[in-house]
Amino acid sequence: MWTPEYGREYWETHQVARRLTLVQLEEIAEGHLEREERLVQIARDVDTNAITTYMFSRYYHGKATPRLTELAVEAASRYDLVFVCNTDIPYADTWDRSGDVQRQVFQKQILADLAMRRIPYFLLRGTLEERASQVSRVLARFRRYCSLVEGM
Repeated sequence: MWTPEYGREYWETHQVARRLTLVQLEEIAEGHLEREERLVQIARDVDTNAITTYMFSRYYHGKATPRLTELAVEAASRYDLVFVCNTDIPYADTWDRSGDVQRQVFQKQILADLAMRRIPYFLLRGTLEERASQVSRVLARFRRYCSLVEGM
């Protein structure tokens, strides 16, 4: 399923000095989940989820609210496939970002968190076209597998 990135929309409207509070990060996770539930029948993929929002909370505040932590735990089993974009494409250094060094640190933290939660993922590398091709191949294999399982 695909949903517009709720966290970005929320951040653009509510950030103060490029930061959000712990409660606001929890609101992002709740809002994203509500949007997923509404769009599950017509959408095709998810941009970010409660785990990513949880990681932002830990990164910027050193902690997360109990509810955001709970949503991140629930998200660990919510998706059939997880794709993570590698950091091998040029960094878009805009005013609303924390810098390429922070991107590299955050990427390592995200991958470590996925490993800790035992969430398998596919790391996408290369150009946007190469990444799209990788996703298409994985989805094709996944659909074949699901068809085989359903046929048993």
